[in-house]
Amino acid sequence: MHLTRRDFTRTVLVGGAGLGLGFPAVLRRAHAAEPIKIGVPTVLSGGNVQYGNQAKRACELFADDIRARGGLLGRPVEFVFEDTASDPATAVRRAQKLVEKDGVKFLTGVVLSSEALAVSAKCPEWKTLFMSSFTGTGALTSTKFNRYSFRPNTSGPMGARTVSLYLQESPLKRFFGLGSDYAWGRDSVGSFQRQMTAGKKEIVGTDFPPVGTKDFASYIAKIKQAKAEGCFLVLVGQDASIFFKQAAQFGLTREVKLVMEIVELENMKAVGDAMQGVIGGSRYPFTVDTPKNRDWVKRFHAKFNLWPDMFDGETYQALEWLTQAIAAAGTDDVEKVIAALEDSTYEAPEGKRVMRKCDHQAVKATWIVEAVRDAAYPHLAPKILATFPGERVTPKCRTEEFA
Repeated sequence: MHLTRRDFTRTVLVGGAGLGLGFPAVLRRAHAAEPIKIGVPTVLSGGNVQYGNQAKRACELFADDIRARGGLLGRPVEFVFEDTASDPATAVRRAQKLVEKDGVKFLTGVVLSSEALAVSAKCPEWKTLFMSSFTGTGALTSTKFNRYSFRPNTSGPMGARTVSLYLQESPLKRFFGLGSDYAWGRDSVGSFQRQMTAGKKEIVGTDFPPVGTKDFASYIAKIKQAKAEGCFLVLVGQDASIFFKQAAQFGLTREVKLVMEIVELENMKAVGDAMQGVIGGSRYPFTVDTPKNRDWVKRFHAKFNLWPDMFDGETYQALEWLTQAIAAAGTDDVEKVIAALEDSTYEAPEGKRVMRKCDHQAVKATWIVEAVRDAAYPHLAPKILATFPGERVTPKCRTEEFA
């Protein structure tokens, strides 16, 4: 069914005999117990809405699962959505509303790194736990670390590390770095530049187009003029789709190997064959071949008639790990849930993850994938080329550096 922004900015309840998330009718409490509240300040409008859609889908499916288990600690789970509009100041206001007016104790689903840094900085004041599910900026678990924020997902530096390790074996020697002009893009291009230079590869140029760029012609010209053999791309949302279409139009895809920090299904669907053969990192490819992942993907597809994208999986996994910690703590008291999360383990689709106590960064696997045609899917899909264990791609504690 079609879900409007208005539908998702209202409060919804799941658990016990409650209704599923996302129905526009008035939802009533499943039972008298006080709900456990999870706030989702995410992008519900504008150019990055594809990410908010992934947050919504993940919460919907998780709602089904938590309801089937009878709730959490015998209580319903309540999701409260707010639109951040891809703006850090708005994200803080919306998150503050969730905490102070709606009584939310846990936050997730924040999309942009700039939004996440702004919201995370307020969490110690609010005494609210932030569980990242999108955020790539390395600062969240290094220079801007605080004990109320956790990253169960892959950071930008980890993505750059994954791509760098893979490209060290490549015959390509000259690279250009192009990243969106905000925290994630700059962090990732910087990390890529340091790691590739250390590996005796040459970085022949970098540039940072503003988020929302519609004309990449000048950037494509710079990449060509630099005589790059490969280009490392860290572009957000629709920007990446627009870039690929123009790169094909101007012949860049024939001259330069395009390598993305994250290869997203949404871009593959939007761009089509112009992305065929593109390689890059993945924080979660739905094609991971394990029993747990196959079951989850099957249930996701049955519900939405879609194959899950990267942040569908990452957001669901963040919710699963968070509620695992709440169950282990036996309470939704934030201080006790923090203690339960630190040094905890979680069985993700690809295997075990560990949440480091020292910086609240998960030690987790990453992948290199290629966008390919596969008869099993109606669009390009991520073919896994290589898997890197968490020990190789997770930075040293509270840094963006690697051993």
